[in-house]
Amino acid sequence: MSAAREQTTTGLDAHVAASLAYLAGPFSGLLVLLAERTSTYVRFHAWQAIVGLGGLGLVVLLLFGLAFASLLVSAAAFRALMLATALVWMAWIVCWVTCLVKAFRRRRWKLPIAGAWAERLSAR
Repeated sequence: MSAAREQTTTGLDAHVAASLAYLAGPFSGLLVLLAERTSTYVRFHAWQAIVGLGGLGLVVLLLFGLAFASLLVSAAAFRALMLATALVWMAWIVCWVTCLVKAFRRRRWKLPIAGAWAERLSAR
């Protein structure tokens, strides 16, 4: 039995539950993680949504906050930080869509840094 076809405690097919983990980013990842106890495939995708998308989301918030704090210093710094915020936000969207599609197509695709963490955490 392939990992994507294994039984889940949610009652859903594993690829559907894994896709739902990405639907609302780290928030749905947390909900799926709390509901799923047996499927390492689903738990991997839930952890990747939490660590990967949540981490990128925190970077966006940090850059956004720094951009507004930099208004006191320089308009050029504000523009540069807002550009960086927009680029990271676009990266978040690309990662979100890619993860969602890969999970639905029964692929265990790993984000560069967060994927290794998610793999370790899902094995617990």
